[in-house]
Amino acid sequence: MTQVPEKYKNLALARLDIVKNWIEFRKNYKNKMQADCDFIQLYNSGEQYKYLFELTGRISRGGLHRWLQKLNNTDDWTQLIPQYKYTKSSEYRTSLNDDEIKVFMNLLLHPNKLSIGKAINLTKYSLRSQDFIPADITFRRYAKWFRDNNYDKWILARDGEKGLKRQLVRITYKFKKKALEKFQGI
Repeated sequence: MTQVPEKYKNLALARLDIVKNWIEFRKNYKNKMQADCDFIQLYNSGEQYKYLFELTGRISRGGLHRWLQKLNNTDDWTQLIPQYKYTKSSEYRTSLNDDEIKVFMNLLLHPNKLSIGKAINLTKYSLRSQDFIPADITFRRYAKWFRDNNYDKWILARDGEKGLKRQLVRITYKFKKKALEKFQGI
């Protein structure tokens, strides 16, 4: 297992304590729904379980049930560690794995300028042996992110050097024109 930051370890342990306290609290009630509402109201007031409230903040009934389901009748606090995905600004947080991205980008950046939809269909066809193939919208979002953040590579791969130079000239001309209009308007 990778090293868990201390902050997330404390948060997971606090969640485990909350679930244990909640289960004990429910034993005193016949109506579980009322027990849940009373426990959440008591917890979110911050009066009882003050240390846990400072760590986790407000909780909901759905959150309690989700944590209980993640624990699956164990006391394994690692199941309650937040599963945040932090990435650099140059990376895109996606559910696509490296093989899927490689196949998709080879098709998308082909000089034949395949449309995004056609590239998605061909990618899905080539990955049909996999158990799970992501939805079209996942590929579309990745393509949009790539085009927006790597426009120069997008144009170079699809249009070549000549197309890239043409785009640079057009963009430069547009910015010069705007700058002149702004300067003359002063």
